[in-house]
Amino acid sequence: MFDVFKKYPPIVVEAKKAKFKPAYPLQLLIFIGVLVVISIIQLIPLFIYGIFAGVRAVMNNDIPASNPAEIMDFMNRDLVLPMLFSTCIITIIAILYCRFIEKRSLYSMGFTKEKAFADYGIGLVTGFVMLSASVLISWATGTLNYNGFTLGDGIAMFFVFLIGFIIQGMSEEVLLRGYLMISIAGRNSIALAVLTNSVIFSLMHLQNSGISAIGILNLILFGIFASLYVLKTNSIWGACAVHTMWNFAQGNIFGIKVSGLDTTVSMFSFIPSGNGKLLNGGEFGLEGGLAVTIVLCISIVAIVLVKARTENSEPEPAVGQNL
Repeated sequence: MFDVFKKYPPIVVEAKKAKFKPAYPLQLLIFIGVLVVISIIQLIPLFIYGIFAGVRAVMNNDIPASNPAEIMDFMNRDLVLPMLFSTCIITIIAILYCRFIEKRSLYSMGFTKEKAFADYGIGLVTGFVMLSASVLISWATGTLNYNGFTLGDGIAMFFVFLIGFIIQGMSEEVLLRGYLMISIAGRNSIALAVLTNSVIFSLMHLQNSGISAIGILNLILFGIFASLYVLKTNSIWGACAVHTMWNFAQGNIFGIKVSGLDTTVSMFSFIPSGNGKLLNGGEFGLEGGLAVTIVLCISIVAIVLVKARTENSEPEPAVGQNL
């Protein structure tokens, strides 16, 4: 049942061939450095776009120039889509680091050719089913109210958001799972690699609006699920698709906040009831509630039970042997 923690899948076996394999503490310090670089580079185009968007809105009288708070709110709403597209920078820098610093192959990051399209398709379905189950639990318990079909003539923007979430979902999976988890697993235990990247994944969302203790727990659980998904399938593609569809379905199909973030167009509208925050997550969205906790726990058990693609796998060495 727990073979996923006892055997290194082929992509991790490949990662062991890296020329630069820093010890665990150094690996974490390097990752922080990579995050800082990513944040700086990603901020530049967003800052420039934000200034132009704010000036344009004031000149068009969309918002009053005398109200700085309203200008900031407008810019934050207008920045959602550019922010999603800017996450391509995360993917690029993670790949560059692995390829030219650690000297790892793309295969070791989970970019496998075999069954790539099938894995991505299955991942999309998996992500949709998981998120839909969370919505169903909240709706059935009366903590989420259906408010009708709301897409209207926003079909073009609907698909633009899909592209944005495809980019964003891939970026976080490549950074946390393809880079960090597999790099750690290349020198340490798989359990340590899974736990570390999952906790860091949750910490990266601490500044999101409406974050809560349950939200942090759910982000860790999602990180564990995505990590096991990568290890079981020996591929990054499926996890990227799960992440993409989870966020897209939540924000643009069901009209619910995505980790505290509002999207501007959705197919349906589901409004959280005032007394159901424990289940529906309140201001953070479903990810801050127990409905998602239930779904993620079931999903983790399910992925652990799934048979792994174990061709060319290697058993995990005894403690101390891999340091």
